[in-house]
Amino acid sequence: MQQTYVVTSRHVVFGTPTPVIRLNRIDGSVTGFETKQEDWTLHPEGDDIAVPPIPMNRNEVRCMTIGLERFVTQRLIVDEDIGIGDDTIMVGRFIGHGGRQRNTPAVCFGNIAMMPHEKIKTTTGFEQVGFLVELRSMPGYSGSAVYIYSPNTMQDMSARHGGQSMAPLSDYNLFGPNAQQHINLMDLKMAPKGPFLLGIDFCHLNKNVRVRDAADRPHPEEWFVRENTGMAGVVPAWKIAEVLNDEFLTVARHELEGRLAKKRAELGQA
Repeated sequence: MQQTYVVTSRHVVFGTPTPVIRLNRIDGSVTGFETKQEDWTLHPEGDDIAVPPIPMNRNEVRCMTIGLERFVTQRLIVDEDIGIGDDTIMVGRFIGHGGRQRNTPAVCFGNIAMMPHEKIKTTTGFEQVGFLVELRSMPGYSGSAVYIYSPNTMQDMSARHGGQSMAPLSDYNLFGPNAQQHINLMDLKMAPKGPFLLGIDFCHLNKNVRVRDAADRPHPEEWFVRENTGMAGVVPAWKIAEVLNDEFLTVARHELEGRLAKKRAELGQA
């Protein structure tokens, strides 16, 4: 049995008294689910994540889901050699052109700039463990899914992709006695990394830039403007998994499984 959840940033949910989830329908229309703030399960340690279960008929709505097996974990980082420079994809709604009649996703591309060794401090003073990702985040993208996807892993040193360098190429004789072994290794190292869910966007980082006149003189009252650095903070996917494995949601899933099993048994007896 699969239970579907919506995942977004906690500050998005608590920015409105009645959060609404809007989905595109297969027939071209849209459908919405109005929720209350208390319907959302939060991370027990205060991470910027909020999750509610969502009732929907997959035969009626257009959506894609991702299972826990595709979530980035600390172990997967080692197995897949995930690190600085790896390609990322963010799927969200661009606040200035997100679609009025239907959700129209916008896709941003970037790279991991820093691993989650230290907490990222936002402009509100909130601190969150997260990846620093260069992908031109801006207001409105909070809660958007960020995926790790590298088209090929030629120089990857992970065990899953060969665990050894391809150099020197002279060692790889594609016509010698070990040709098939070398071909298999090259195929392995050319395989894509991902897609895996890296996490969700929770902030974009700004810097203060001094206001100057046409002669490049700073404003006498020391005025500043905020400039977007293009860096986004991404809550790690394993933090989302911690919420999904929360006792309340786990018990609810078990209760739902029990009701479905009972209903199937009744139908079978009929």
